[in-house]
Amino acid sequence: MSPSTPTFRPQSWRRRLQRFCPVLLGLWLSLAAAGCAVRTLPPIKYVPLLGKEKEIPTTQVLVKALGDRDLNLRAQAVQVLGVLGQSKSNKLKREVAKALGMALKDHDPGIRLQAVELLGKMEDKYANRYLLSALKDTNPFIRDQVLKMLSAREGTRIQAEQQALAEALARAQAQAQAAQAQAEAQGQTP
Repeated sequence: MSPSTPTFRPQSWRRRLQRFCPVLLGLWLSLAAAGCAVRTLPPIKYVPLLGKEKEIPTTQVLVKALGDRDLNLRAQAVQVLGVLGQSKSNKLKREVAKALGMALKDHDPGIRLQAVELLGKMEDKYANRYLLSALKDTNPFIRDQVLKMLSAREGTRIQAEQQALAEALARAQAQAQAAQAQAEAQGQTP
């Protein structure tokens, strides 16, 4: 053998392994103690199998995530649904509202409150059905938030109607004044 060729010594590998095992064990314990804080992405079980289906909607994956045991994962799914709810697609908005309606049945009041807040940001025609069902929630704080959302929506709708009526009244008065001025100019009195 040449002097530069390393030789295999089983005892040296055993010593290295004996030194490395406590380090590996310590690393594993520290990760285990950190728990789910390490995980920032949904678990792989929510990623569809490639080739199984041609198309899987995002909302379907998020609805499946709403049924997970992990509270953080469910909260993230609701948050992503809120972002999707601001899209321009009416079909997607309807699906998101339905998924958020399912989130209103979660056992955690924080998830339900988050769903109420996101439904409150959506258009009335998609969200009001689910907000009205949330009025039956067992948590009084959630019921209060739903009432505030619905009251704000109703107040906004009433203001818009009042403004439209005021504008129509102003147009009608302007037309009446114009007709009266025209009649006076022709020498007729109404």
